[in-house]
Amino acid sequence: MMITILFVYLILFFTSINGQDSLCEPNSSWSWTPWFNFHTPNSKGEYELHAAIRSQHPTLVCAEPRAVSAVNQAGIDMNETLDMIILRSYDLFCLNSYDPKYQQKICDDYSVRYCCPVATNSSINKDEIRELFISSNTNSLVDNQQKAAPLKCGRAPRAITTGQSNSATNFLTSLLSAVLPKIINGIEARPNSWPWLVSIGIQYRGPTGIWQNRTHVCGGTLIEPSHVLTAAHCVEQKIDDRFVPLTSTNPSLESFFILRIGIHDIRFTQSKEIYRAKRVYVHENFISSTFENDIAIIRLDRPVPVTENTSPICLSSGNVTPGKKVIVAGWGTVAETARIHSNVLRQANINVLPPINCRVYTDIHYDGSKQLCAAALDWSKDTCAGDSGGPLMYQENGIWSIGGITSYGYGCSKRGFPGVYTRTGPYSTWIKTKMLGN
Repeated sequence: MMITILFVYLILFFTSINGQDSLCEPNSSWSWTPWFNFHTPNSKGEYELHAAIRSQHPTLVCAEPRAVSAVNQAGIDMNETLDMIILRSYDLFCLNSYDPKYQQKICDDYSVRYCCPVATNSSINKDEIRELFISSNTNSLVDNQQKAAPLKCGRAPRAITTGQSNSATNFLTSLLSAVLPKIINGIEARPNSWPWLVSIGIQYRGPTGIWQNRTHVCGGTLIEPSHVLTAAHCVEQKIDDRFVPLTSTNPSLESFFILRIGIHDIRFTQSKEIYRAKRVYVHENFISSTFENDIAIIRLDRPVPVTENTSPICLSSGNVTPGKKVIVAGWGTVAETARIHSNVLRQANINVLPPINCRVYTDIHYDGSKQLCAAALDWSKDTCAGDSGGPLMYQENGIWSIGGITSYGYGCSKRGFPGVYTRTGPYSTWIKTKMLGN
């Protein structure tokens, strides 16, 4: 193994990395080819070979590209992902399995494109490109002029960002109850407008030993195709008094959770939209009595395909500041006294409040450096039971990022008592470490 690792690093040392877009600024001489995706990642790694791609598409790919660019299926550049990526000549390799630091993470699925002379691209048959894209499920060929590039994080073109309601759906129709912190006085979200929203349900062994289900207990946020960010108190071993704690006769913590991704109405969930937890990471310093470090990550049993309906939100290492307009969303209850969650996703516009508004939680060890409080300026909107773990989202330059995780609050939409959220910025290193963990 050590010899193999040394060999990999020698390749890295002697390899020229040509992945920057600046090396192929579109002009009269050079331009990018469409995107190609020939290989599917496995436990050994991921690769995209220039010779193999060119042999299939000699009119699209030149023999000696000026540069090579690669992105994963979330549209994230290869230099910004959590994989060990190298370019050898014009071939891309993901070699996580050869480095102990990365070997617990399966490589992302990468698409590549090549910077070729315009003379090559000028002979491209656009009908051939369109036909290849439509008929091929493995090549994922994308025409830069006629098809969008792979989706990037934080894109929500369908989202309603004003207070306008989307429909008159009866939000109280449901068969199951929820007891954790739903959107009070919000509106129904446009279907699939927040492609990173996750509904977390639970399967548990009741007092009689019979397995039972609760459709929805908490929210979560897709931050990477294989990872969901949520609140630590959502994934504790015992969520309420009706749950039996883990014992030697009970299964692992991971087997309890059912995650629904890419849905709007929980009642119409399809099997392909249901995921299970492969690994659960609760912050090591989480304190349930005070909600300190109320953050957790769920690794999924399989990656979520990046589409218009399912894609990750962007992570930011910065902090949202007082006065910032933000949006919260979830399937929680619509009233403090309600015992049933919403069937459909709801959202509300609120504001990040100044620290003075958070003093009511001093006795609970509120920490402004790691937490924030937010509410509507007239105290009319708030998160409530069942919204815990969901995102507090903000938009900059058309891109949505997560700034907080719904944590706790006194009541729902009570004047003088804002909702409290775990800031995500201070935990950016912890998040990345866990996503790379075993």
